Amino acid sequence: MKLTLKIIMEIISWGLLIGLAVIIGLTTMSNFSIFGKYRSFLVQSGSMEPAIMTGDIIITKSNNQYEKNDVVTFEDYQQRRVTHRIIDSQNNGHLITKGDANRSKDNEDITKDQILGKVILIIPRLGYLVSFSKSLPGFLLFIIVPGILIIISESIKIKKQVSLS
Repeated sequence: MKLTLKIIMEIISWGLLIGLAVIIGLTTMSNFSIFGKYRSFLVQSGSMEPAIMTGDIIITKSNNQYEKNDVVTFEDYQQRRVTHRIIDSQNNGHLITKGDANRSKDNEDITKDQILGKVILIIPRLGYLVSFSKSLPGFLLFIIVPGILIIISESIKIKKQVSLS
């Protein structure tokens, strides 16, 4: 019984720690360019559904060239980050974008300088976990609970070592 409980506690604590590491990695990727040309973003609207759903995490890579049908993340003129598909390009170098779920093209064309990167990977629904981790219950679950489990586990190990001596 004690061995089973110990194994369950170890599995839970390691699972939570690995989940936390993934969340920290994705958060770091979205805020800093330390991974070179790669960045991550949390999808917060349904404008690209069904290709990219609300709550997905997308990984983008900046390129020198973007073509028609590429799904790109860019900063619009209001400093919002938008992920839409390039549907056409103009002779002046401007690109026309549109969300797959939208009926009409975006109001403003963009330039290649506004593009943060092309979507290369979609991680379904992980964004909900990232959002949850930023809340108080998420903090408790991903930081406090694993910390307590590690302290208990290490205390048990120390107690066994002292009683064996």
